[in-house]
Amino acid sequence: MGKKKNTIPGFERIIHNRKIPLLVLDQKWHHLFSQDSKPKEVVKLEQKLNKQLAGQGRLNQEMKELKTLKTRLMKNIVVNMDEIGTYGQESKKLQEDRRLITEINEKMEEKETELRNLQDEMEKDNALLMVQTMEFCYRIMSSNETERERLASWIEGMREELKRKIVRKETIDEKNREIYTYLHDIFGAQVLEAFDLKYKDEYKITKE
Repeated sequence: MGKKKNTIPGFERIIHNRKIPLLVLDQKWHHLFSQDSKPKEVVKLEQKLNKQLAGQGRLNQEMKELKTLKTRLMKNIVVNMDEIGTYGQESKKLQEDRRLITEINEKMEEKETELRNLQDEMEKDNALLMVQTMEFCYRIMSSNETERERLASWIEGMREELKRKIVRKETIDEKNREIYTYLHDIFGAQVLEAFDLKYKDEYKITKE
């Protein structure tokens, strides 16, 4: 059987234009799944996003360290500007600092590109995780709705059955009272009391 295609108008557009929070960081998202109930596709995407998050954290830390180093070198250059010679020649220390700043700038550009690419990949994987989550939850809700309808039908049937049995019980109670009254009128209280003692375990007659 081929993969079912979504036929909802504008579905793909809605999905791609929607800014989705990072699901693996949302505790409410985790609560959607009971223990060991996550489908394999969801688990795989969750693990991938967690690795991407770790990579994002590493890149951000590297960027922070590079910016700190660059700031320190820039301060060194400003402080040591008086080392420039009469003919505008810089000291080896200043030249080395400038070389290091150029190298840092190149590394920062590489890290920024890597970070942008990683964020794009995370956004796509997060959107896929959203789709997988929605499909899983709607399957659960559909299954629950089927069971709910079955239970509702059963409850309604039992309610009707209960009504019939209540009517039947009231009919039986009324018939027994009627018989007992007739017996009382025909044979008298003393005879009925004797029979009451004899058959008390077989007939629970309520005398009114």
